[in-house]
Amino acid sequence: MTTAVVCIICIAMVVVGCMTLSQGILTSADTAALSAQQLSIREGEMMRTRLTGVSANLSAGNNLQAVIENSGQTRLASFDKWDFIVQYYDASDNFYVNWLPYNKGALGINQWQKIGLFYDSKPEVFEPEILNPEEQLDLEAILSPAAGYRAINITLSTPNGIAPTLVCGPPVLTAHTETVTPGGSNFYMLKGWTPADSAAVTETTAGISDNGTGRWLLYNSTDASSNATHLFPLSGIKKITAAIWTFNYHGRADGWESGSLANAFLSVDIVIRKADGSIRTDLATDVAQAYFTSSNNWIDISASYNFPGYTVVNDTDYLEIDYYGNSENDGPVGTSYLSLMVDDGSLPVSSQTCITGLGWS
Repeated sequence: MTTAVVCIICIAMVVVGCMTLSQGILTSADTAALSAQQLSIREGEMMRTRLTGVSANLSAGNNLQAVIENSGQTRLASFDKWDFIVQYYDASDNFYVNWLPYNKGALGINQWQKIGLFYDSKPEVFEPEILNPEEQLDLEAILSPAAGYRAINITLSTPNGIAPTLVCGPPVLTAHTETVTPGGSNFYMLKGWTPADSAAVTETTAGISDNGTGRWLLYNSTDASSNATHLFPLSGIKKITAAIWTFNYHGRADGWESGSLANAFLSVDIVIRKADGSIRTDLATDVAQAYFTSSNNWIDISASYNFPGYTVVNDTDYLEIDYYGNSENDGPVGTSYLSLMVDDGSLPVSSQTCITGLGWS
């Protein structure tokens, strides 16, 4: 009898164990199948989700605006769950990587928010909190500390992991007299978002003789060893996009008579210089030719150049602009000079030596 009871208990335990094990196997199989299904759904959403950076600009040292387009097939919302990350340098060349939280109320420092949703340039009114396919999200952020003269990298990530990156390039590159030293040699700087702020330097040719013709790299009138070569760092930039650049010169033609002014002009060479000071490539020579229209007066002249685009090889390189004075045909009557004024903080922004129309990606 005792043996029979023990056998019954053992059989019962085996049955219960087998049932528990079977239930565990079935539960694990169900969980795995559900996880695979969820993963498949997530992968499908990711494949159908696509965001494209349209534009980005910094209207002031810390006010960043950007436009993102929903170029996929998935409706997107819950902007407070998106990740907004900016990478940039301040004016002292300190590097920052900041995550910015979303704020629906008054925009604060190191926060971002939706300005609005637009379709075909018209505000979205049907679903104002959902970024539907083909719609654009206009956003704004405030950076602290303020951004310096380099490009800004913006990464905006949705909850399902889609993260387009934009490069915010400066709308204006202004010629400055501060220096940078790739390879140990001094070069003047081009700065973005930074108007002229110094006492000015005159970059000039030597005296051009009567009927003299040629092309001369300008130099600091008080320091002949300092040439008119200005550099902008390409850190964070993958491509300088094709665009029409406008070169604004605040220049002067000294000694040119009215009949010979048609022979006097300023122009630039565009170069990519490596961090070791050597030249990587010459992009353009003697372009953006701007002719003088009066003599012996500082005037504003300008010219455009259709930049074909350039893919950056190494973002430690620099974009270099070299300023030249030119005399052609019969040259001047008598000894004359061609000059360019840079970094004159007393001038209105519209009269400063600068470049506009550049684009980055």
